[in-house]
Amino acid sequence: MSMKIGIRAWIDFAFRKIFGKHGNEICLISLLNAVLRLPYPIVSVEYLNPFGMRDFETDKLVCVDVKATDQLGRVLIVEIQIVVQSSFAKRAVFYACQAYTDQLRAGQGYGDLKATYSICLLMRNLWDDDQLHHQFRLIERESGRVLEESIEIHTVELAKYNGTSSDVRGASVLEQWDQEFERTYGRGAARATSWP
Repeated sequence: MSMKIGIRAWIDFAFRKIFGKHGNEICLISLLNAVLRLPYPIVSVEYLNPFGMRDFETDKLVCVDVKATDQLGRVLIVEIQIVVQSSFAKRAVFYACQAYTDQLRAGQGYGDLKATYSICLLMRNLWDDDQLHHQFRLIERESGRVLEESIEIHTVELAKYNGTSSDVRGASVLEQWDQEFERTYGRGAARATSWP
């Protein structure tokens, strides 16, 4: 008698195997380009240590699911989150700031800092609206001026996508990713209410 193992892609271990494993760079590049829509798309990535540096033993340890840099030196972090607590937005900012500051070593100038992009794929809703994808940047309130080459945080709430297979042609690249995720891992995967 054979049994299905039933590994789900939204579990950290499986997610890291799909998007954070050498040889699977194309999966990560495709996901990053679908979410970020940068003027200079990502064409190559190099995986980085997903653990943040700690100066002291008492410092908070930061560990993300996937951390990489692209051909322009931009830092890219990706997390999948099943349980979304009310403090998650603060955690996302903390993790992004850690990845940004980890770039510099003694003697390096601040001009060496590259943009840091954090993508949070959420299996539960964080924001009380119907918007699937939120993008946060450092911006001046009055003028709307953006601090370029700094930190950007993206949240993608997978449970908010309600498309079907017939909607794929007119869907955005990000919505096509969500549709493929559901097709591969089961209808309602992102909206499931109980987890093994």
